[in-house]
Amino acid sequence: MDAAPGCWALYCSLEPFKQSLDPRDAPTVTQWLVDGYAVQHATNLDRANRQSVALHLMSLCASFERGATGTQLRVALADWSHREYEALLPLPDAYPLTVVDVVRAPQGERTASVSQFAYSTWTAWSGHHDRVRRWLDSPPERSTSYARRPVT
Repeated sequence: MDAAPGCWALYCSLEPFKQSLDPRDAPTVTQWLVDGYAVQHATNLDRANRQSVALHLMSLCASFERGATGTQLRVALADWSHREYEALLPLPDAYPLTVVDVVRAPQGERTASVSQFAYSTWTAWSGHHDRVRRWLDSPPERSTSYARRPVT
């Protein structure tokens, strides 16, 4: 991941927050944080970066649109990584919320801030939502599918 040292330090400063999460919420909230941060640091078109962007956008989509939990997403991410993904261009020009906003959120509001950060990041990629949904709708054979699964 190509992040400025200061940005990476801010992200890493959230480790105590992640450790303090209720175990029932931790997998999903942590996954939102990882996904949002990774997608916001899409910086080049090499294979690893294309795959990272694709997987983390699929994770955000499956979570926000299809109700997948963080635990389910961790299994799915491993399965989704076994295929090639094309570059999603153009990249968003800016993000309404960043890791700075999450770090600045009061401790009692930080979980909501992570959710807003992740959702706003997903929204910033709206020009590519159809492509990401198609990737989800055609999962690899061994995947736990989140295709066409209604949100409950």
